Amino acid sequence: MGKEKAIKKAYLESVSKSGLFRYLKEEDYERAWKELNMAPRAYEDQQTIYGQGDQVKRGAIVHSGLVKGEKFHVEGTSHLAHMYTSGEPFAFEGAVSGKRTSPLDFISEGETTIIFFDVQKIFSNSFQLQLVKGFMEVLANDNIKKLYRIETLSKRGLRDRIVTYFRILSAKSGSSKITLELSRMQLAHYLCVNRTALSYELNQMQREGIIRMDRKTITILKEL
Repeated sequence: MGKEKAIKKAYLESVSKSGLFRYLKEEDYERAWKELNMAPRAYEDQQTIYGQGDQVKRGAIVHSGLVKGEKFHVEGTSHLAHMYTSGEPFAFEGAVSGKRTSPLDFISEGETTIIFFDVQKIFSNSFQLQLVKGFMEVLANDNIKKLYRIETLSKRGLRDRIVTYFRILSAKSGSSKITLELSRMQLAHYLCVNRTALSYELNQMQREGIIRMDRKTITILKEL
């Protein structure tokens, strides 16, 4: 397989992972890619992909790297709303909303490649029925992820937040072994806690035999 074909295949795998192509046959991926005007773009660390309030005409899917969605407030404060990893879509709600504006600042975390596409083309193409169905599921899944975060942050104690987050990841993977996509600092931001306190609590949970940590792999040893 040539280098260009391998790269294109990797892009298509990221789009497929997002769920947008879920109801398409694999042999139709490339045609759908063309009809949706899909195009990848590379970003350096801490580049703004969409700013809060920007016009959003194209949906986006993370191919590689990470994207953080931050909400900025008029008083100058901000909070991390979500972290998007490989294969996850973002900015969809802005692209289909009445105002067509971004509700968050979407910023690259490290070197990141994004696949953009024309959201409106979903409703007028050769695979309209399949893509609309996939698109609706993508939006629903994104809302579920946000509900999971609300559930996590509703816990007052640090350990309760960690346990809730790990329980959600374990349920999604169907395994007691989970892989963290986020760095320790990113996880601290996601949980809205201090990084030092988070590291201490994770190490304490390991000492108590509740979890085993091997870099970004967490094995749950006891029922959470």
